[in-house]
Amino acid sequence: MTRPRTRGSRQADIAREAGVSQSTVSQVLRGAGDLSRISPETQRRVLTAARQLRYSTSPQQRSTLQRRHAPPLLGVHTFEPIFPTSTGDYYFEFLQGIEEQASIEGCNLVLFTAARDEGGVRRIYRDNVNGLGQAAGSLILGHRAHRDDLARLAADGHPFVYIGHREVPGVEICYVGGDYRAATGRIVDDLVALGHRSFAYLGEAVRYEPQADRWDGFAAALDRFGLAVPVPAYANPDGLTAQWLDDALAAGTTAILVESVGLLRVLHAITSLRGLRIPDEISIVLLVDDPGGEVGGQPWACMHIPRNAMGRRAVHMLTGLLTDPAGDYDRQLLLPCAHTLTRTVGPPRPT
Repeated sequence: MTRPRTRGSRQADIAREAGVSQSTVSQVLRGAGDLSRISPETQRRVLTAARQLRYSTSPQQRSTLQRRHAPPLLGVHTFEPIFPTSTGDYYFEFLQGIEEQASIEGCNLVLFTAARDEGGVRRIYRDNVNGLGQAAGSLILGHRAHRDDLARLAADGHPFVYIGHREVPGVEICYVGGDYRAATGRIVDDLVALGHRSFAYLGEAVRYEPQADRWDGFAAALDRFGLAVPVPAYANPDGLTAQWLDDALAAGTTAILVESVGLLRVLHAITSLRGLRIPDEISIVLLVDDPGGEVGGQPWACMHIPRNAMGRRAVHMLTGLLTDPAGDYDRQLLLPCAHTLTRTVGPPRPT
C-alpha cells in the first residue's frame, strides 16, 4: 500500500497512485478534466490520490500567493441563500468542487454572507465598503447576480470569478459556466434523430444568461433542421396551466423541453391529470439535472451540468488571477455538458 507523503509529492506520484497518465493528472488538478473528456470516476480517483499524498501546487505558486496573503484566503459569496443542507442539494457539487480545488491549490476558504436589500438580494457593497475585502480574491455564485456589484468589484480591482455565465455591460468579468447552448442543440439533434419534428419550449419567467443560452441552442438547432421554432412559454411554476399543454398537443407537439425542476413538477402533475403516458404520448426533457430527487418517482431525460468541475475550474482560474494577473489564459470558460435521453423520451406517437 502506498504510504501518504507529508511533503514534496509530485504529479508523477499522483499518476502512479491513481493509475493514470501525468497529463491526465495535470488536467484534473487544474480543473480541466471535463474539457478534456476525462470521466468523473477517473477525476475522483486522481483527486483522492492527491489528497492522500497531500499534494499542493508548485512551490513557486505557493510562494507568490503567500506573499499576497498568508495563508491565501479565498472568499465565497452568494447573492441568495443557496448553501446546501444535504448532498442532494443542487449547489452541493459546486461547493464540493470549490473545496477540493482549494485544497489542491493550497488556499483557505471563507464564507461571506450579507444582509439582503429591498429586493431580497445579498449585496457585496454596504455603505460603500466592499464586504469581500478581507479575501485575496472571491468566488461568486447564485442565480440573481447583482450586476452593479460585479461591475464595481471589477472597477475596484478585486480579483473574482463568477461561477456561471454572466455578462456585465462595459466589463469583461471572469466566469466559468456550462455550455448550455451547445448541449441543448445536441439534445435537439437526438430528438430529431428519433423522429420528432414538432417541439414546445417551457422556460423560466426570470431570464438570465443560462436560460437565454438554452433557448438560443434550441432555436438554432431547429433552424438548422429547417423546423418551425415555437413561441416559448416563459412562466413561473404557479402560472403554468393545463391549457398551455392542451394547446401544445393540439398543435402537434411531440417533445417538450423544460428549463427547471419547478416547472417540470407542475407539468408532470398536468400530464397525470390528462392521463398522458410519458414517453408513449409525449416526450419530455429537463434542461438541468435534479440531484435532489426524482419528480414523479422516476428519473427524467435531462442535461447533466458539470457542477463539481465548474467549482474546481473557478478556483484554479482565481488562483491564476492572483499569481499571474496578466497571464495568457482563458478568463471566460464554458464547460461541456452531457445529457441522458432515457425513460421519458421515445419516438413520437403515430399521427
